[in-house]
Amino acid sequence: MRNILKKVMSFLIVISFVFMLYSVGNSIVMQYKKYQVSSEIEQVVALMKDTNTTSKHSLDYYKKYYQNDNIVGSLKIEGTGIETLLVKGNDNEYYLNHSIRNEYDIIGSIFVDYRTDLNSKQINIYGHNSNVYDVIFKELENYLDKNYFSNHKYIELWDGDKTKIYEIFSVQVVTSGYEHYTVNPSNLEAHIMNLNNSIYETGNVASTKDEILVIQTCLYNPANSLLLINAKKV
Repeated sequence: MRNILKKVMSFLIVISFVFMLYSVGNSIVMQYKKYQVSSEIEQVVALMKDTNTTSKHSLDYYKKYYQNDNIVGSLKIEGTGIETLLVKGNDNEYYLNHSIRNEYDIIGSIFVDYRTDLNSKQINIYGHNSNVYDVIFKELENYLDKNYFSNHKYIELWDGDKTKIYEIFSVQVVTSGYEHYTVNPSNLEAHIMNLNNSIYETGNVASTKDEILVIQTCLYNPANSLLLINAKKV
């Protein structure tokens, strides 16, 4: 009986030890991944912030530097940490989990809707939010505060040739409908009316004549919702 108890105790000790090793190892791997993600973001930001404008280098320079012909321009919001190169794939899935170097990356990239380009009447740009990783679009949550919006109304979009300025006209939290995904609406007036439906008054509205920029990221409260920052060209 004692031998059996000893064997059981030994087995439990071994299992506990293995579990502890697994937990420690998993923690190290997660921290390493987070470090990689942070390093990649810092590298992109450092490269673009060696001047006050995102057009310090040519588009060809960035394409060669990252060995990626899918780089199409950059996005910047003055006074924030949001300043990043933009990529565009053949669909809206690839860059959900691939970096600007076309390597697998759980946080993906900031990318332009494959159905549009930076000269389209409506441009949709997507990027992940996260409560775990350091991601650029996490800062967009600040737009839930009207005071933050008041101090960060303008967005710069560079296409490798010129920089266009957009002014935010609405901030939306979307849980259904997803009208903003329609980049070529059959009823443009109804589409713009939907985009004008802001969570607070901005003092600005879009019309059917405007060129529109829609920036999207995830939101965790409410669960499974989207945060949209909608702007029009000025």
